[in-house]
Amino acid sequence: MAADSEEAKASDVPQEKATTAPPQDSGPPNPEPSQPTPKPPYSALSPGRRRFILGIVTATGFFGPLAGGIYLPALPTLQDVFNTSATTINATVSVFMAILSIAPLFWGSLADYGGRKPLYMVSLAIYIASNILMAALPANLAAIFILRVVQGVGAAAGLSLGAGTVADITEPKDRASAISVVLLGPQLGPVLGPLLGGAITGSASWRWTFGFLAIACSAVYILVVFCLPETLRSIVGNASCYVNTGWIIRPKWRQERVVDPAKFPRPPPPTLLGLIKLLRYPPIVIVSINNALLFGAYYGLNVTLPMFLEDRYGFTTAEVGVAYLAPGLSLMAGSLLSGRVSDWHRAQFVKRSTDGQPHAEHRLHLQIPGVIISLAGVLMYGWFVHFHVHVAAVIVATAIAAFGMTWVFITTTSYLTESFKETPATLVALASLFRNPAAAVAAVVVPPLLPKMGIGWCFTGLALLELTCVGSIFFLMVYGKSMRAKMELKKSEKKEEGAVSAGAK
Repeated sequence: MAADSEEAKASDVPQEKATTAPPQDSGPPNPEPSQPTPKPPYSALSPGRRRFILGIVTATGFFGPLAGGIYLPALPTLQDVFNTSATTINATVSVFMAILSIAPLFWGSLADYGGRKPLYMVSLAIYIASNILMAALPANLAAIFILRVVQGVGAAAGLSLGAGTVADITEPKDRASAISVVLLGPQLGPVLGPLLGGAITGSASWRWTFGFLAIACSAVYILVVFCLPETLRSIVGNASCYVNTGWIIRPKWRQERVVDPAKFPRPPPPTLLGLIKLLRYPPIVIVSINNALLFGAYYGLNVTLPMFLEDRYGFTTAEVGVAYLAPGLSLMAGSLLSGRVSDWHRAQFVKRSTDGQPHAEHRLHLQIPGVIISLAGVLMYGWFVHFHVHVAAVIVATAIAAFGMTWVFITTTSYLTESFKETPATLVALASLFRNPAAAVAAVVVPPLLPKMGIGWCFTGLALLELTCVGSIFFLMVYGKSMRAKMELKKSEKKEEGAVSAGAK
């Protein structure tokens, strides 16, 4: 019995071990399932550093519109100094605005090919030098015209380069919000410009207007040289080469290419023919014309506001300047809110889609409420002034028109940067080529039409022009994706043909 119990105990031991110890297998071990390689981040820069870069870019975009607005209060003084007519001195404004609409194409196309930072440095240096010369040289009308052209060339780079930088470091899901921040610079310029210009011209010499611009821009230039890295994706990819560097960097004229060209292809060198070919693509033309119609209507409102406030409501020049704060603040609010709403809508679209891949056209229907708000503001402004409604209502109408216009601008810029990933700066510059001439035409055409058509009916006509944008938006919502796919197919076929011909050689 005792022997049996001992045998039982002995037999229990291996059985117990058999339940706890892993089985011994002489065969090869089963391979562990491979883990998927994590996708690299769109931008390797930290969120804080990306925000810092956006702040620098916003500041660079501030100085172009600021130079246009800060100059206006000095026009009567300059007319006396140069002993010339109001038409002649106003022509210096027209020349500056014309250059501001054309030159971004030059800067944007070069930046998409050769890099952002060198062009930031060159354009700001041109801007600073022109302001120093206007502040220091003896009063000469021909010199003012020439230097205003040079100033416009330097000032024109900010918006197109800024949009390109946003596309470099901000992935599409957050892009509209980032663009809305960068556009605060160009929007603040027209608001603060007249106020600063009036204060400087009233308390000091007109030369200090340009001196102030040179000094303020020099501070931003230092930040660009020492703190702004190269961001063009065809040169640095997701900027992982800057991960282990500090925020203050050694000044370098040009960053060497550190990425695989197959993963980050470089667009072809900029040519005039290449820019013209972009105009063959209907979505680019349609959204650019929409922007131009809205901006032209708003500018028609903007140029008539001082006349109405002074003649009909008894405002002084200083009070007119303060009245411009309402649409200026509305531009800022509309920009920030539109960016947030557009990115939120994109996130919802991704959740609802089956493949989680949103197309750029999904943002376009958000433009419809923006157009409606803008034309409502233009319509209210015209009839409020016509019937001499209280001035507060007139100023509110200007703010409503500004809000709707900037709402559309944000979605347009986001759409362009998402649709054409290789040339975002060029396309934003192309949109401004339509927008600024529309403003110039409105400034010339609207004032003579007021006595002929009547104030209310004139602005009703502008509102109806804006209404045509709704039809073109619906057209893009239906056909935009297929047209963009055809263009991408043609581009890929041309690249394959180029690769085959290069291999044959």
